[in-house]
Amino acid sequence: MSRRGDAEPDAEESCAGITAASAPAVDESLKTRTMDEAPVGITVADATQPDMPLVYVNGAFERITGYSPEYAVGRNCRFLQGEETRTAPVAQMRAAIEAGEATTVELRNYRKDGELFWNEVTIAPLRNDSGQATHYVGFQQDVTRRKRAEQAAARHASRLDRERNAQERLLNRIDGVVVDVTRAVAEARSQASLERDIVTRLSETYAGAWVGRYDPAGEAVVPEAEAGWTDGDEALDRIPVAVGRDDTPAPVAAAVSTAVDDRTVRIRPLGDASTAVGAVPLHYGDATYGALCVYVRDSTDFGDHERAVLTALGRTVATGINALESHRMLRADELIELQFSVASDHPLLSVAAAADCQLEYAGSVGDRDSPAELFEVDGADADAVRAATRTAPVELHAVVVEKDDECLVELSVTAPSIRGLLADHGAELHAATVTPMASEFTIEVGRESLARSLATAVTDRFEAADLTRYRRRERRPETQQEFVARLKADLTDRQRAALVRAYAGGFFEWPHEATGDDIAEAMGVCRSTFHQHLRAAQRKVVGAMFDG
Repeated sequence: MSRRGDAEPDAEESCAGITAASAPAVDESLKTRTMDEAPVGITVADATQPDMPLVYVNGAFERITGYSPEYAVGRNCRFLQGEETRTAPVAQMRAAIEAGEATTVELRNYRKDGELFWNEVTIAPLRNDSGQATHYVGFQQDVTRRKRAEQAAARHASRLDRERNAQERLLNRIDGVVVDVTRAVAEARSQASLERDIVTRLSETYAGAWVGRYDPAGEAVVPEAEAGWTDGDEALDRIPVAVGRDDTPAPVAAAVSTAVDDRTVRIRPLGDASTAVGAVPLHYGDATYGALCVYVRDSTDFGDHERAVLTALGRTVATGINALESHRMLRADELIELQFSVASDHPLLSVAAAADCQLEYAGSVGDRDSPAELFEVDGADADAVRAATRTAPVELHAVVVEKDDECLVELSVTAPSIRGLLADHGAELHAATVTPMASEFTIEVGRESLARSLATAVTDRFEAADLTRYRRRERRPETQQEFVARLKADLTDRQRAALVRAYAGGFFEWPHEATGDDIAEAMGVCRSTFHQHLRAAQRKVVGAMFDG
């Protein structure tokens, strides 16, 4: 936009070269400072020199790439490229330079420490008065997190497509039953209603059906609902899982016991050999929920495709039960608290032993492709933790805070761990402490059957794991008013005043409506004191959300 009284520039002239406008008070030093302190990486390359060496890089470029201006200036920026850098975006930039045009690409680059990152690069020519491109300016942004999110979304969409195609094939094999069961799962409001709907709908396709729940204390399947023809009263008895096998005289008990134990669909002929039963295990991950049995009067009805159909039905029902249990856990007034002690064979133990430190669980983060946890490290610096994770099945994602003999790290356990069992049982990790000698994990579960199943799964996975605590405790959801009252009581007058002024004054907006100097002046304190109070208040607000 031109200043008042000036003529508007010709549009063709603006596009032909660089146009800029600034107030008289904006001198060259301010423009240089703007580039130096810009939040994106900025480079300038000399297009008149062979190989177009860099003649300027700003501070953000060093933060993004790890390369100092002293190293970068005088070199072509291809030192950021490596084996994983695709040729297509590089060729696109080269073509744009040869044509004297601007372009934007996304490519894999390498930081100074060798770490790969996604770099969004925009380059544009700077021309002299005669229209010759004498320099090229480049803008770099680290878009790794965005690319990972896009890739995760693509994988998720691909997985959904595969699952959708598999479901369509199953629907073509047997008309209606998968749709009916899926609808029952979607409409269920409790496990009991789900069980009744499932057997009712299955009895319309098969001769009859019943569903039973797994009792971990008695290691048995206990029938809960039945419909249609179920070949007498045998199915109404408790069926031991650990005892019954294929050689058990009772065919239904043998089929159910083996199906739950092996986690595979079992089809057995009944007494007169013309009838048959199909036992379907109901499990989600490592959690066992029970079994579903379907009956046919003509054993030839169980063709080759039936096993795949029944497996799909079992997974659908188990997924529905898991969703109901997870929802129940969120609104439950009572929790089951499990505490495990693992004396060896857990991956984090080797990290604590190698670094001679203690790891304290500080929370989970969900913005990575694999589950990641934050751990406070006491007794070792970041270098010791890095060295320890190189020899353990643990991936160190980042060192968030680094101090002498303590740090905060973000890592994932790549080997089988307790974390992998939690989602299957609708459980949450509440606390964890790992020392060179032992580790202790506290887990919360919303239903007793899931808690017992989880206890079995953990002790099966880790030979040195012991269940040291199993208790019920009340959980009363905190109201919004109670949360606010607790937070206000925790804030000092100065902290609350700084927080209120910053919020009302638009300090958290960008650009700031009020600066730190403005609010500090209003409070009658210096800027550093205001920021000290504000940071303390912010920490308490965030802590109330995560710790509370």
